[in-house]
Order: sequence, then C-alpha cells, then structure tokens
Amino acid sequence: MINLSTIQSIAVIGASNERKKLGYSILKNILDYGFSGKVYPINLKEEAIANLRSYKSVMEISERIDLAVIAIPAPFVKEVLQECVKKTIPLVIIISAGFKETGDEGKKLEIELLQTITHSQTRIIGPNCLGMILAQSHVNASFAANFPSYDPISFISQSGALGTAFLDWIDENDLGIDSFISIGNKSDIDENILLEQLDNQKVIACYLEDIKDGKKLMEIGYIKNQKRPVLVLKPGKSEAAAKAISSHTGSLAGGHVAISTALKQSGYIEVNTIGELFNKIKAFAWQPIPKSNKIAIVTNAGGPAVITTDLIIEKGMRLADIDEKTHALLQEKLPRTANMHNPIDVIGDALSDRYVAAMEAVLQEDEVSALLVLLTPQIMTEIELTAKLIGTMTKYNKPIIASFIGGTLVEKGMKLLAKEKIPAYHFPETAVDVLSSMVWYGDYVKKHETSLVASSQSMYYAASHGYISEKYIEAQRHNLKAFSPNISEQIAKRYNIPVPESSICATSDEALTHISQTVHYPCALKISSPTLLHKSDIGGVITDIQDDNGVRVAFDKLEGIIEHHSIFDAHIEVQPYITDGLYTIIGAQRDANFGVVLLFGQGGIYTELMHDTTTRIAPISKNMTLEMIDETKIASILHGIRGQDPLPLDGIVQTLQAVQDLMLDYPFISSIDINPLIVGKSGSFAVDIKILL
Repeated sequence: MINLSTIQSIAVIGASNERKKLGYSILKNILDYGFSGKVYPINLKEEAIANLRSYKSVMEISERIDLAVIAIPAPFVKEVLQECVKKTIPLVIIISAGFKETGDEGKKLEIELLQTITHSQTRIIGPNCLGMILAQSHVNASFAANFPSYDPISFISQSGALGTAFLDWIDENDLGIDSFISIGNKSDIDENILLEQLDNQKVIACYLEDIKDGKKLMEIGYIKNQKRPVLVLKPGKSEAAAKAISSHTGSLAGGHVAISTALKQSGYIEVNTIGELFNKIKAFAWQPIPKSNKIAIVTNAGGPAVITTDLIIEKGMRLADIDEKTHALLQEKLPRTANMHNPIDVIGDALSDRYVAAMEAVLQEDEVSALLVLLTPQIMTEIELTAKLIGTMTKYNKPIIASFIGGTLVEKGMKLLAKEKIPAYHFPETAVDVLSSMVWYGDYVKKHETSLVASSQSMYYAASHGYISEKYIEAQRHNLKAFSPNISEQIAKRYNIPVPESSICATSDEALTHISQTVHYPCALKISSPTLLHKSDIGGVITDIQDDNGVRVAFDKLEGIIEHHSIFDAHIEVQPYITDGLYTIIGAQRDANFGVVLLFGQGGIYTELMHDTTTRIAPISKNMTLEMIDETKIASILHGIRGQDPLPLDGIVQTLQAVQDLMLDYPFISSIDINPLIVGKSGSFAVDIKILL
C-alpha cells in the first residue's frame, strides 16, 4: 500500500530555472500551492533553483524523501529511478513520456522500470502522466495550472488532458478535491490500488482507457462501493463490438458489454460522456442519496414538467403520490390556478415565495424521496432569490436537483445554486439522468451482497471430469474449435441441463425406428457437426415432421446438404419437435479480464435483432439469476401476462447455474450457447447447445 497522507518531503528530479521546462512548472506548483514540507530540486548543472539549494542526485540528500517527481527524458529515467530505490523513496511519479505509448522500444524501457523496483519499497505512478494533487496537504506535484480547495472528491485519470479540464471545471463550479491522480501508463500503481486506498470520499471519478485487473476491480467494488459512489468513464465501445465472435452469446456478451456488466454488478456507476461524468460528480458530492425512486417536481412551466415526467418514467423512476395532508397544504398556499398534483405547477407568474411554499409542502411528504425544481425565466420570475431559497431546502436532507431552463437570464441563478451546493443544469434531461444514477446507486446500496458467491468446483465436476476432459483431448487432436452437438448434449445432461431425448441416426430407417420407440411425432431432424455453428443458415434443421414419409424426405435433404457443403464429421440427429413454449437464450462467454459473462434473454433466430438480453459476471447466486430474468422484457410473459398462466422458472434457473458451473469447472470452454431453451408449461428443454473451445 502507498500512503498519500504522510508526504513531508518532495524531490523534483529535472527541476529547472528555465520557464519552458516541465521541471520548472512542477517545482513552482509545489512551492506556490503552499506545501509546508521540504522541497529538494535535483539538477546536474544548477547550483540553486527557485532560491533553493539544488542537488545532483537524491543520493546527496541525507534526510528522508517521501516523494520523488521525475521530469527528464525517457532514456535517463531508469538510472535516476535506481537511485530512488537505493534511497528507499516510497513513491515516485514519472511525468516523463516516451514509454509504451510510443511503441515497442518504449515498452522495453517501461518494463525496465518495473524490473528496477521489483522487490523494493518503491512504487511508481506513471510514466507518461500529468502528476498528482493532494489538496489537504497542499501537494501539487503536477504541471496543471490549478490550486484547488479541499473537498472529499477524488479523480483518477489515465488522461492528463482530461485531468486539466476537470481541474478547471471544478474551479468554475465551486468544487474542490481531496486528490487528483494522473496514472498515465499505470505501469505499477493502477486504479485498483488507489480505489482500495481512497476512503472517506463523497465521490470518486475515474477515466480509464483500459482496466488492468477486472476481477480485482469487482472485488474492491463489492467491498467498498456501498460506502462511496464511484463514477467510471471507460471509452472504446466500437472497438470492443468489432471483436465479437461468431456465437450469439459472443456478439451479445463480449467486449464492452462485459465491462459494463462488471461495473454495474459491483456497484460502479458507468457514464458515457465527459459531460455526464462532470455533471454527476457535482450531484453526488453535494446531495444525499435518494431513499427510493419516488420523485416530486415543482415547476413554473407546464410544458417542461410534462416532458420531465416522461423522462422520469423512461428512466425507471416514478412520480411520488401526494397525500391528502400535503394536498391541503398546497391548496392553502398556492393560487387556485396552480396544479396541486405532482408535478406541482406554481404557474408562470410565481414569485420565490410560491416556490418555497410548494417545496416545503412536498419535502415534508414521506412519499417524496427527491425533489426536482424546474424554472423558466418569465418577466416576473425572481430567479436569483428563488435560487437562494432552494438552497435553504437542504434542511430536509433529501436530494434536490434543479433545472433552470434558458441562457443569459438564468445564469446568475445557476451560479447561486452552485454556491448553495444545489446541482443545477440547463436542461431537464440532464437533471433526470443525474437523478436516475443517484437512485440506482441508492438501490444498489440497499441490495448490496457483501461477498462474491463461492466459486469452488460444482457438485457435477467429479462425476463428469473424466468424460469431458477426454472429449476435449479428442477435439484437440482433430483441431476442433467446438464439441459436436451430440457431445454437447451429453455434457449438458451430466450437468442436469434439461435436454430432450435425441439420437444420432445413420439411415432414415434407423431414424424411423428411434421415432417409433422414443421420440414420436411431430419430430425434428438436424445436422450435427462440431464445425457447423449455425445450422439454420444452410437449412440444416427441419422441424414439424408429421409422418414416416416426411422423415425420409427430410433425411435425404439433410444428406444432400452435408455432401454439398462437405461438412466435417457430420451426422443426422433426431429430436422431438417441441411446439409449446417461449424461446429463450442462455449463454456464457469467457472474458480475459473479468472472467465468465453469463447471458439470458429472448431466444430464437431473431436474438441479436430483438436484443432483449441481460448479463452478469459469474459466479452469481440463485437470487441474482432471478434478477436477470426480471430485467428482460420476456419476464412479463414468463410471469403470466394478460391472464395467461405463468411459466415455471426452475428450468431457466437450473440451466443458468449449470452453464456457470461448466464454465468455472473447465477453463478450456470459451463459450456456451443454448439457443433456444424452450420454456413451456411442462418444463424447459435445451434443444440446441453449442460449446466452443
């Protein structure tokens, strides 16, 4: 662990008297911010810098050094880092660029830095970073032109440029920071180390271009994210989408979906834009977390209130019901032309006192969890006074968000709201989006599971290990990327996944015998091959066969398709044709960073088109499995829609848990795709199973 709170002395390696050099700016920032500890400029040529004695090396300094900042050309960094290690300096910030971000040669230099600190007491922030600011101890070991005040807000950023924008933005918005840490290439200290260390924060924000250890990030989230919200901006969606593999599950659960799933599941609040990141920092820093999703609106404009109501419902929140007592209070305080129902419209001619009366009434209402105040500038609107009085409503300890809609006329009111620590936005859609994240986080904290589900080997592992491992070795011998459908079905049965009776048949006569003894009509015939992932694309599945003649015709047709496409190791499989039930998909995809991504949703040939799916990172509990089901649109069908009987969920739960177990038990399985799992009144059946290796 690193200790950011005990920095008493700083060495600046590369300090300079030349104004154009980074070493000059960094040293000046440290001095100008009012750091009370000792500062040591390091420069091979200078005798004194900024009226301080200059040293040629940290080794010349007899006193302890807590932090060294390196701002010299990349080829010379290793040598001075070695001196920092000898000096047992605990923390080194490498500002210098020219490492892995520049290509293979730079990558070699960066590896040498890590080798230099191996088995030492020295840790590295960077290289290729802006530096670090700690407001409480007045450390500005960066080349950012800001000296922020203190607030329990931290920002971890891989982008130095975004960091400077953030620092400028907090100045404009009456915010401060606890810490700003630019991690750059994060060769050593990464987001996980910092997130473990940064406690007692109102909010932490992160800009991460990559996530170094996804499983560790999730573990930290499970432990700490119920205590403080963490906002994460992670770019790169389009690149991730391009890497989707050929199975349904791969295209729906790979890449950025895995990242988003992991963040949400472990309590991180994912944002998609810089504006969203900054807007939400402000709200989480200033306002308490809502206790429910029930929102009250007070407005002087009917149209914006209607639009805002739609936005609230779309985001999964609801308008709070106003009880008779509150309604009577509103009638007493507001004119008859006002709307006494939520949204409460105080009418366009409202002065500040009318706003206060409405806000006081609804904030006393137990049903109301948060207040959204809308204002448009009429000629009589007391914009600035209203803003000040909104600030007095914080006494109710409920979150208040404002949207002053307009431009020049509302600007002073917006600034006054910031001084009153009321997050305000020009457009209600921004305000609603911010509020929805706060509601989501409050809900996460209430439902938080204190630990990860145990991920030991499943109850099926010992009984099935020999068979599955043997089949994997056999597949490797033939350089196959998947188990054959028949083997996949045998594996599924061993893991208690409900699979309909089926058989591989060499001739149509053999198929007819099997149908008469086991399957019966109607039935289905399909091609079974480890190299054919999407049988429907070439007509490799024939369903709803009603008689013997239909079997012979279908068998001949499939044999022709096998011959025409020269399908490797192809056989024809006979299976009952299940007509009654809802088509669902269950799958799992192995992500290199986060582990196993589980998927559930609407199945069938239109799975990707409908995109009614949800995901989780394994391992998950049975309760989390049920949550997955409820997140989909087809949940309403499963639970019984419009008077229909509900469908049993046992088969879905069992199959999801079994797929999870298979993936965790056998690391050589890259993905599992069950599409469809047909869920009917009499149970569930996995009629098509793909296991990729």
